[in-house]
Amino acid sequence: MRLSLSVNDLTRLTASVSGPGYLSAHLNIRERPNENDFSKSVHVSGIQTFESETVFLTWTEFDLKTGDAVLIRVLDDGEGDLPTDVRRSSESPQNLFTNPELASALLSLVADFESRLLQLVERSEKSESPDEHKKFTTAVGHVMSEFGDRFLYPIYRRHKELVPNGLKGELL
Repeated sequence: MRLSLSVNDLTRLTASVSGPGYLSAHLNIRERPNENDFSKSVHVSGIQTFESETVFLTWTEFDLKTGDAVLIRVLDDGEGDLPTDVRRSSESPQNLFTNPELASALLSLVADFESRLLQLVERSEKSESPDEHKKFTTAVGHVMSEFGDRFLYPIYRRHKELVPNGLKGELL
């Protein structure tokens, strides 16, 4: 994937992401009086998704003024300008456990707890009113989402051998 960004007929950058992922251009016009922010800008970002790692790419943001013309052109695959910032999910300070045995132990605990929660969801459906059951299933969904964000993904980013096949190549 590749695109070029021009402002007033001047090409400012060419951004490229090779392989699976995303490439996005963002035009932002802000009117935030409480923050004294009346800015206009455009920037490009990208995400590369590898089997067990996500790479976040950011290119320079350009300020705009009223009357500027912004052109985003979709290009054939090829080389692009180097991003100004590159972050790798494997380098996240939130990643957990260098020890794979501890990582596996936590994954087992989470799987067991999630299984027990789902059993309780089944019991709730049979004995609670629809409104109460819906509140409980919503709460369970939030807990499981937090497990993913706080325990599972921080382990998967560090221990690619523990990533389930269904998650390989997805955002981690």
